Order: sequence, then structure tokens, then C-alpha cells
Amino acid sequence: MSDNYPLFVSSIPAESGYLRVPKSNNNRNMKQIICILALLLMSVTTTKAQTSPTTPSIRGKILTEEKQPIEFANIALLSEDSTFIQGTCSRSDGSFELLPPAPGNYLLQVSSIGYKALCQPCPTGSTHNWILQTDAVLLAETVITAARPVFRLKGGKLETSVRQTLLASLNDANDVLKHIPGLRSSDEGYTVFGKGTPVIYIDNRLLQDNSELQRLSAADIEKVELITNPGAEYDATVKAVVRIRTVRNKRDSFGGNFRAGITQRRRSSHYGQVNLNYQKKGLSLLGMLYTNYENRKRHQEVRYQIPSEIQWDVNNRVHLYNKGLLAGGKASASYDFTLQHSLGASYEFHRTPDYHSSDHSAYTVRANEELADHTIHSSQNLQQTNRHQLNAYYQGSIKQLHINFNTDLVYGKSYNHQEAQEESQTEGNRDISSFNHADNRLYAAKLILTHPLWKGELKTGADYTFIRRNDKFLNRQHILPDTDSRIDESKSAVFAEYSLTLGKISLLAGLRFEHAVSDYWEQEKYVSGQSRTYNDWCPNLSVDFPLGKAQANLSYTAKSNRPSFFQLRSTLSYNNRFIYEGGNPLLTPETNHDLQFTALYKWVQFGLNYQYRRNAIAFMTKEYEDNPDVVIFTTGNFKRMQYLTASAHLSPTVGIWKPELGIYFAQPFFKVTNQGSSKNMNRGSIYLFLQNSLQLPDEWILSLDADYQSEGNFGAMLQRSYWGINAGIRKTFFNKRLTLGLQANDLWNSRYGSFMLFGPRLTYTKKANPDSRSFSLNLSYRFNAAGKAYKGKHVSEQDLKRL
Repeated sequence: MSDNYPLFVSSIPAESGYLRVPKSNNNRNMKQIICILALLLMSVTTTKAQTSPTTPSIRGKILTEEKQPIEFANIALLSEDSTFIQGTCSRSDGSFELLPPAPGNYLLQVSSIGYKALCQPCPTGSTHNWILQTDAVLLAETVITAARPVFRLKGGKLETSVRQTLLASLNDANDVLKHIPGLRSSDEGYTVFGKGTPVIYIDNRLLQDNSELQRLSAADIEKVELITNPGAEYDATVKAVVRIRTVRNKRDSFGGNFRAGITQRRRSSHYGQVNLNYQKKGLSLLGMLYTNYENRKRHQEVRYQIPSEIQWDVNNRVHLYNKGLLAGGKASASYDFTLQHSLGASYEFHRTPDYHSSDHSAYTVRANEELADHTIHSSQNLQQTNRHQLNAYYQGSIKQLHINFNTDLVYGKSYNHQEAQEESQTEGNRDISSFNHADNRLYAAKLILTHPLWKGELKTGADYTFIRRNDKFLNRQHILPDTDSRIDESKSAVFAEYSLTLGKISLLAGLRFEHAVSDYWEQEKYVSGQSRTYNDWCPNLSVDFPLGKAQANLSYTAKSNRPSFFQLRSTLSYNNRFIYEGGNPLLTPETNHDLQFTALYKWVQFGLNYQYRRNAIAFMTKEYEDNPDVVIFTTGNFKRMQYLTASAHLSPTVGIWKPELGIYFAQPFFKVTNQGSSKNMNRGSIYLFLQNSLQLPDEWILSLDADYQSEGNFGAMLQRSYWGINAGIRKTFFNKRLTLGLQANDLWNSRYGSFMLFGPRLTYTKKANPDSRSFSLNLSYRFNAAGKAYKGKHVSEQDLKRL
């Protein structure tokens, strides 16, 4: 079993409420969806005709010096004596439109955080591109000097500037994300407090491997956006989004950067990467190659308490090893014909040629408190993966209609070969050989249309995704059942979202409808009982408003969380003769209702969130049908799960000292069945962190960070408390082209991953001694700034993650 939270799933009866729709109805549903989209588009055209004013409008785009759009720029229309008449905000492509009350001459005032304000004459009928210059030092209440990140709250989205702030001096994107309020990092990746794992984008391109964050230099990041209540534009299963916007180059040039690093834990790991970019007028070419070698060793102590006719109590000491090479690259080409039209394509590949994991365990088995057996277990796993991904996009504008079209093609394979050996004093010796082969393919397309409507903006769209997943599992000794399964899933969706600004209040409302059909085959035979049809309506509402001198946001979303294909798998894996891990093809999606309040004032942020998860997917155990003494780790559906969370983040500045303090509280409301009785999992927990940066002379930067997690419940788990301290020092040379950093994490080796899991057939206790203490040396050299970012956007974020 892995050192992480176990992966769990099994064959339990699905809750009622989802009816299988015959295949003959699929075409009818597609026609309904197409009709809905057509009506939405007709409403845009009709509204345009009905609201077209007699006074010519004032239109244009707000752009950076690099000719990149600025979203949410504040635009005010003033009379010639500077009296305010009306205002709006720029859209995602930087465009805007104002309707003056009468023909004449006006003043247009434009401002945005991080840029110098602009005010120029503007007669009716004008169509211009307005260029804002970067402002290195900013003033005003919610704006801070270049030494500290600038935060902005808009539409439930927290925007953190990185360029020309202290964050730009960090080593890579991993280090930057650790300083984003609400984001929490661990060896397993990132979680958003109270939301779970986010989908992460780098310039509209979905991140599928978190190791890529290590390959993005902090100096190449413009800003980071954290969206904690994603709207109708996003897939119904997306709970949080992180968008990393990189720096764009304004000059025609050839540039790039080279990065390398070595990390010493119990064993050594290293990585290397080269990025190259070329920009000439409208043409932009980007390329990247990387290798990442990982070598890790961990220890843990595990106890299994399994009630049966015999009360089994198993204690296990485990040594875990992981070693292997990851490699890959990407290439993209795009061309901007004009400011209104852009076309491009990208290709990515990722390969794990020979990733090995192994464990060596010593079991002491007691039956009814009497010593029954001593077992030595060892296993070796070979994992190999290949993934290829193509993306193409078109972005264009026809008058006031903005068009964004994207399409994806993904193909991937994975192979897992396990050889396990057991030596038992009472049960004899046995070998277990298993082979698991899976392949995935995905085809997807998405169209988004944006158009001004009255005093706001209407965004409508549709997307379609088809996924095929094949899983084959073979166990030579027939201890575990052989399986050969296939899942075909097609999903169609339409959505509409309307944003409106009325003075200091901004509104955003949206609705998304998804129709998904999941067909399941076992041994090439269609299994109707494990096939599903889903119809989900997902509304969202967000309001921005001033609260005294603070910015505030109140938002609500309803989302559907579908199980991953790994959770739906029909295969079993062997841990020991008491514990198997497996999938649950009968899992049904959960529905998540999310209400959130956020406020921002100067360097203080506050958040309050309530979640209600119906039909929640969580850890459970079940009895193995062929042997009542064996328990299967799996996941199942629970009637409900509730969470109340609160957070505060403070980031003042005191001379050369730049501290950040985060305080997070989580209160769950959940019950599980454990060994025949109901058990409340309602213990709240507190997470604290303090990050300190000192700006020393000659561009030396010293950091010292600490964090603490109290004991508390998370689903069916009781997480034990832990703490840790990190330290680092960084220095730049040659006009900041060369950066050298030394980082030490978990100096006292105190971030123990200890917890207890409670299931109907098992109480599982783990005391882990993870491989968290590390010393890293990182080196990067860059010449010229990064080229234009690739504008393509993946169609279905969560579906790519589910693969």
C-alpha cells in the first residue's frame, strides 16, 4: 500500500435516483442541447438588434505594452468637465463598449492595478486600443509597493501579482503557489482549503503533472489567479481553479531558459529542463524538454484491526522505495493575424519509461489476542506510462462578438507489473504475479461566444467530450479475479453566464447543463447495471460589493463530482493476505452545494465557507466475497457530508521583513459505521503557518517558514497533529539572469503523516516517517523574456484529470 491516503473502492450497491436512458434517446438529447445553444445565440443577436442605440458607441481594447489584453480594467466615461457618466470593466480579451447618452466629446479614464492610469479625450464613435504602461511602484489602499505581492478580489477570484514583487525572486512556480492565500502544498500536490484538489492552468494550458510547476521559473510568472467557486464555463466537477499567467515579451526575439536542480532526501533526486522561444511579429514558437529522476525511501508502521469470527489484529513495519525517470516535452506554434484573430496548435508528450516501486514488510498477526503468525512480505512494481496530447485553437472577434474555439485529442497507455512474495510461518509461502494494462483516449471540442448585452456581457457556449477507458488485469495464481473492462463516456454541455457592473457592485450569474452517458463492458459484454446516464443542472451566482473600505464577494455554486476512472476500475491489487485495494464500478456522482463569503482589506483577507455534499464519495471498506477474513479498501457513496470552514490571511510588511500569517479552521459534520456502530467524525482542526522573508543587501533573500496542523477529522480519517520548519536562501547574479537557491525543508523531520481510518470492516492506523526532510540546490539561467503565451485552452479540465 502507498504512503499516501489509500485508494479505495469496491462493489457496493449504487443509490437509486439515476435511470438508464436507452441508447436511442441519445440523439434526441443531443438535439435538445443543440436547440438550447441555438436559442442562446439567437438571444444574443436579437438583443443586439433591439438595443442598438442611435448614439454611436465607444469601443476598444485595453492592452499592455506587449499588446496583451488586460482583464477587469476599470473604465470610466467622463464629461469634458470630468463629471462621471458611466463605467464598465474590460472583458477577458481586453475589449469593452460604452453607450454615451448623446453624441459629443468625452473623456475616457482607464485604470488597473499594476499599471499607470490613463485619461484621454474620446469622441462618440471612437474605436481604439488603449495601451497601459506598467507601474513599478503602486499606491492606494489595496495596492502595495513592488516588494510585496498585490492582491485583488474580483468575481470570487483572488488575483496575486508576482512580477516585480518579492515572489518573482523565488525559485519556481511551486514556491510561488506556497505563498498564495488559501492554497496548501504537500508532497502529494496542492489543495485549496475547504475545496480539495484544484485544476491548474499555465496560460490556459491544463497542468496534468505537478512536476511541471518545478520547471516554471518564478521570474516568468506575471500573476496567479485562485478561483474558489468556478462558474458555468467550467466543467461541473471542477471545485477550484488556479491560473498561472506568465510574462509576455513585447519584442521580436529569440530567448529561453535553462534550469537544473538536485534534492537530497534519504536518497538523491535531480531534474533538468530547457525552454526555448522565438517571436517574430505575429508568429510565436515555444518548445520545452525535461527529465526528472526521482529516488525516495519512506518508512511507516501500520496496524489493521479486522472484526470477523476471529478478531484479527495485524501490526506491520513497512519500508517503501520509489525510483524512476520521467521525461517529456511540448511544442506549440501560434500566429496572430491581427489583434482580433489568432490561430495555433500544440503537442505534448510525457513518458515514464521504467518507474519502480517496492516495499518490504514484516507482519505480526494476532487472532483473538493470541500470536498466530509472523509473515515477511515483499513486492516489486514496474510502472510505465505514455501520453500524447494535441490541442488546437482559434480566437477571433467579429465586431463585438468574440469567438473562442478549442479542441483536444489525447491518447495514453499505462502498464503495471507487480511481483509479490510472502513467507508465512503458518500459512506457507506464496507468490503473486499481476499485470494491469490500461489505455485511454479522449476527443473534445468547446466553443465559447462572448457579446456585450445591455450594461454587461453575455457568455454562452457548448462543449462535447468522448472518453474511452480500457482496463485489463491478470493474476497468474488466480488469487485475485481477472478482469477485462471498458468504459465509454460521452458528455455534452451547454452553458450561459452573464456579468454586470452597476456602480461599485458587480454581478455574475450562470447556468450549466450537462448530459453524460457512461456505458460499461466486462469481458466485451455490455453490463447495464453498471452503466449510467446523468443529467446535471449547475447554477452559480457571485456578487462583488464594497464593505466599508474592504472588497467583498458572496458566491454560490452547485457542482457534480463524478468518480475518477481509477475509482471506477474493476481490478483489485494485493497488499497482503488480509488487505486488498480495488475500484467500485457502481459509484455514482456526488452533488456539492457551496456557499462562500470572502473579504479583502489592505493586507488582510478573510473567508467563510459552507459545503453540503450529497451522495458524498469517501473511503469505506467491505468484505471480500471469497474470503470473509479479507477486507477491501475502496470508496463508496454516503448520504451526506458537511463542512464549515473559516480562514484569515495577513501579509503586512515591516522594513526588510515580509511576514505572512495564515489561520485556517475546518469543522466537519459526518458519520461513519465502524465495527457495527455509528461513529461521529466531527472533530474540528486548525492549520497555522508563518512565512518570513528578509530582503538583505546585494539581492540576497533569506526565508524561514513554519506550519502546524492540529488533530482533526477529514472524512473517515482522523489526522494526527504535525509541524515543520523550512529555511532557504537565494541570490541573483548577472542582472538577475542567473539565480542560485538553497532550500531546506522539514528541518526536524517532524511532518509525520500519521492517521486513523474507520470503515465498517476495519480500523486502520498508520504512523508514517515520510521522506519530507530535504535539501535542494537549484540553478537557473535565462536570456530574454519569455515569448508570447500559447492561447489554446483545454476543453474538459476534470476529464483530463480523471484519466
